[in-house]
Amino acid sequence: MFSFRAWQKEQNCRKIPWKYSLSRLHILHNYGLNGPAKSQCKEGETTTSSSKKCVAINSCGIQMLPRSIHRQIFEKENTNSVSKETLLKIEQHLSTHHLYGKSASILPDIDFKLPTLLGKNIAEHFEKIAEKQCGGYRDKLLDLTSHCIPDIPQVWNFTPGWTRYNQNGETSLVDFPEEDAYVFDVEVCVKEGHLPTLATAVSKNYWYSWCSNQLFTENKVQSSILKNMESIYELKDLINLESKKEQDRLHHKDQKERIVIGHNVSYDRSRIKEQYFIEGTKVRFLDTMALHIAISGITSFQRNMLLASKSGASVDRAQKNPQYWSGKSRKTEEILEWQNVSSFNGLNDVYKLYCGGLGLDKEKRNVFVTGSLTEIKDDFQQLVTYCARDCQATYRILCVLLPEYQKRFPHPVTLAGMLEMSTAYLPVNRNWQRYLHDSEDTYRDLENELTQSLKREADRATYMMTDKSYERDPWLWDLDWSTKPLKVKKKPTSKKKKCASVITSIGNGEPIDKINDEEEDSEILELKKLRCQFQELFDTKQQLFKRNSFLPGYPNWYTSLCDRLQDGLIGPSEVSTSAQVVPKLLKLTWDGYPLFYSRELGWGYLVPGRPLKLSQHHENVCETPFPLKDALARFPPRSADQSVLSQGIITAEEAMLMLNQMTDLTADPVDLAMQWQATRSRLNNNVDQTDLHSSADKSQKKHTYYLTSDRPAWHVGIGPYDVGVVGCWFFRLPHKSGIDNNVGNPLAKDYLNKIEDGTLKATSSSIAEHILKLNRNIIYWRNARDRIMSQMVVWLKQSQMSRNVTKSDHFDPLNMYGAILPQIVTSGTLTRRAVESTWLTASNAYKDRIGSELKAMVQCPPGFSFVGADVDSQELWIASIIGDSYFAGQHGATAFGWMTLQGKKSDGTDMHSRTAAAVEITRDQAKILNYGRIYGAGERFAKTLLMQFNHRLTEKEATEKARKMYSMTKGNSVFKLSHCGRQLASALGNSNELATPEQLNEMRKSARKDSSLKRLANLPTDELVERRMWDGGTESHMFNKLEEIAQSESPQTPVLHCRISRALEPRNVGNEFMTSRVNWVVQSSAVDYLHLMIVAMRYLVDVYKIEGRFSISIHDEVRYMIKEEDKFRAALALQVANLWTRCMFSYQMNLNDLPQAVAFFSSVDIDTVLRKETNMDCQTPSNPYGLKQGYGIDFGCSYDIYQILEKTGGSLDSVVKNCNKESGNKP
Repeated sequence: MFSFRAWQKEQNCRKIPWKYSLSRLHILHNYGLNGPAKSQCKEGETTTSSSKKCVAINSCGIQMLPRSIHRQIFEKENTNSVSKETLLKIEQHLSTHHLYGKSASILPDIDFKLPTLLGKNIAEHFEKIAEKQCGGYRDKLLDLTSHCIPDIPQVWNFTPGWTRYNQNGETSLVDFPEEDAYVFDVEVCVKEGHLPTLATAVSKNYWYSWCSNQLFTENKVQSSILKNMESIYELKDLINLESKKEQDRLHHKDQKERIVIGHNVSYDRSRIKEQYFIEGTKVRFLDTMALHIAISGITSFQRNMLLASKSGASVDRAQKNPQYWSGKSRKTEEILEWQNVSSFNGLNDVYKLYCGGLGLDKEKRNVFVTGSLTEIKDDFQQLVTYCARDCQATYRILCVLLPEYQKRFPHPVTLAGMLEMSTAYLPVNRNWQRYLHDSEDTYRDLENELTQSLKREADRATYMMTDKSYERDPWLWDLDWSTKPLKVKKKPTSKKKKCASVITSIGNGEPIDKINDEEEDSEILELKKLRCQFQELFDTKQQLFKRNSFLPGYPNWYTSLCDRLQDGLIGPSEVSTSAQVVPKLLKLTWDGYPLFYSRELGWGYLVPGRPLKLSQHHENVCETPFPLKDALARFPPRSADQSVLSQGIITAEEAMLMLNQMTDLTADPVDLAMQWQATRSRLNNNVDQTDLHSSADKSQKKHTYYLTSDRPAWHVGIGPYDVGVVGCWFFRLPHKSGIDNNVGNPLAKDYLNKIEDGTLKATSSSIAEHILKLNRNIIYWRNARDRIMSQMVVWLKQSQMSRNVTKSDHFDPLNMYGAILPQIVTSGTLTRRAVESTWLTASNAYKDRIGSELKAMVQCPPGFSFVGADVDSQELWIASIIGDSYFAGQHGATAFGWMTLQGKKSDGTDMHSRTAAAVEITRDQAKILNYGRIYGAGERFAKTLLMQFNHRLTEKEATEKARKMYSMTKGNSVFKLSHCGRQLASALGNSNELATPEQLNEMRKSARKDSSLKRLANLPTDELVERRMWDGGTESHMFNKLEEIAQSESPQTPVLHCRISRALEPRNVGNEFMTSRVNWVVQSSAVDYLHLMIVAMRYLVDVYKIEGRFSISIHDEVRYMIKEEDKFRAALALQVANLWTRCMFSYQMNLNDLPQAVAFFSSVDIDTVLRKETNMDCQTPSNPYGLKQGYGIDFGCSYDIYQILEKTGGSLDSVVKNCNKESGNKP
């Protein structure tokens, strides 16, 4: 066995040419990696002389699975013949996009024995293993919902621990609920921290209540956010569900399959004792909120419409955007039925949706949020009843949701995957507390330094008052430099005599020259002399009014930064980077031009050089004239290099995170404006809802009102506008949400990249440049600290840890070991992606961001390692296989599929490189555009991103580039003709079933000249056209299939047949929300992929007794915590799970084969910490020495499939079992 990387270096991946010549697998007879070879292969295979193995190449030139692997997964050889017409169609399509005949790289052979499938095929295999994993839990759920639960007890037992309530009114103390399935709810006294206070549970037979020891002891409340840094939570403080309260370990023989149901149950799970055991248990959690979102989830736009309707606002798309319906025949009103089949996600809203009625009384909830333990004890009976009613409501919701869930998500893998994801577990140690302290200390130090630096800049600017030099400053000229005078009383004449007498005498009236030096200390005497000398000045205090002007003599802009309670004595203490005056004090420039703030247009910059006769003075501009002469001297007209690629106002990583909320990004800006107007109207019900449309119009028109027809020849940007500054054009700063949005703060985190690439600069002094750097350092921790520091960490005693930990050579009894249970909603969006506010959105470590090493603080206990991998181009491959299957039934048949499987950066044939070259952006930026398009985003989204990536682009240039890119990729819009449309075309001698809008109009014109065709020509467009399609692009076939699925009566994923949310079904929304529906097909299929993979992994871990557990899945990466001795077997199991998953996708798409390039992970990471790459040292301002030097944590390792096979011998069996096999084979 050898390393793939070493093989690549030695062989340089010898490329072979290919062509279409066969109908099945392509034969390259006797063409080996090291030259011609003479061994023979079966039809459809080629041999390599280095390994004497046959390589399978399909009719599109794609290398497929080795036949030895293929035979173990697919029930028979791939005998699906491809017709000559299909081959010709493939050839023409790929030739059009200059991909036909491109050389292909041959990967080295892989051959090992896979675990035997449980069924006749891969689909049956997955059904059986998933049924094995979730069948018992599902049966328990069905049993619970088939029975009625008891009535809520009238009186609750106030005692620590668990109490059981019989239906006859008897109560008994129990160790924990001995039930197979029950509904569970926890309440927490927020003031006391994270620990549970009360809990209730209900099964088909009994009610249960639980009380915390907190209610029976005196505790002092800590109110500071820093309390979480010092809090020590232990298992004894939590709720026991599977063991006795004093029991430290849960033995395997005592474990029993149980299912716990709750609404947002991950919150309750984090308060359960046994869930913190390293080994894990057999208890699983089902979230009714996740079920509701999967069945009836809504988009962001729909959420805002519900908010509007809740307050009585009316939002009508045709009314707010008349152009939306231009050119369309609107036969009926917009369908809004979705509002009757969906709701918000809270328990009260979900209960009203499925169970009807007036909802739940949630008033008592406030006691837990704002009240104390004493208040909870005083109202104990009512509060436990409130908790029990939540359980009762959750049970009733479950009874409605469970049968609907089974109907809409019929495959057992979906339920099994959700149950497995509910067991997420993040181990930590003492380094977690060190991380919190280091990050907070560094933040405080740098924040203080930032504040002091800003104060110095403000103080320095005030000196410009002395010579009025601010009038010649292109930044400070329009600040409020007016001052408030010092109010003084009239000076009384009698004071002079008194002052004179005081000056000439002291003490008992003795003259100063008669003072005895021996009686008075010389220093005291000197002080007295000084006092006498300045007494007249001291006496002027009597002339001041008790209430005087605040900081008289200082400019008003300065006094607004000072604290009035401190009388301004400590200077501008209120100054921060969010203050509007700071960009001016720092003298920020954008592309070398001074920043300027317009009340109507937000932050932008001034470009001097505009002819004076074209300028007009506005009333709201400062009376002080703009220093045009000085500005022209500093910023003369110049030539600008428009071809320079800038970093953009968002990074590729940030843009990828934003793509998870595609609905927000792709909605029409008018829609978004209306959402905001409708949302705001909730806060002010007096607003006339008929004014919403005019308000949106005004927000759209205000930008065009200030636009000018003249522009500088040497500069392009968003504008230019006339804001009343004589001799200058005004250009707006780019906003990450599009050009129609104003920028409120150029020092916000969205502009960090522009500071790094020099577009945004501070020119006032070196201090100003330092301020920008400090702001960049603290901004991440400032935004994330509350979420990070509020994480609930539970620490384990040595007796509560696994023996694998305590017996490890690296175990340190003095260290602390614990865990965080991330509060994941397993189906948190309508695409069924998991949602969690901290861990699933955590960024990677950046050298200039405090605390960004967050993920690396999740560290395995001794004796364990993280084993995980990232799914390579997951969504791209899913979209491409949908297109390939639809177009020709061959992997790589479409240009999009071919580039995904075979494209390479080196020769520019991968899709990201092609897009980058076409629209002149970087490859990383092209990657964002490609993903956004595949998620359903339109040209508007592309135009917005292009202008963010290169702020020097004009709107017209960005529009042209977006149109060019979409024409090349998605293709051009055409109509698929209906039966009547085909009749019309056939009568005119046109046999094509596709027609462009122009061609359709021409056919109508021609037909109207013929009386026999006049009836057809006069039919409405809707009757001549079946649906819109795409043609001529690399991705046209893929989009045609995605839209066909999205427009079907009941859209469902092609692999596990999961149905779309009821709120997006055509029967409830008509033809609306197409972007979200297309996006759903791809992203929900990606969730199918994740569920398949973790179900397969769970099966392999159980069957081959690999000790470990699921840790977390973040978007397209998955991590397991595995016993050290089993880490390579787990790595192989992960590769097998990925292979099975990809094969399942292919099989369900009627493609009985799989390209070898995507069969296995490019690498599996084995590490002791959670980080994106195993060689990341995670250096940050709070961790300046990195993990290796600062924490003593070594780098991890990445292994490809060849190295893993070498480490394991290609077997998932343990070493002991393999040794027994070998000894058994000896004579």
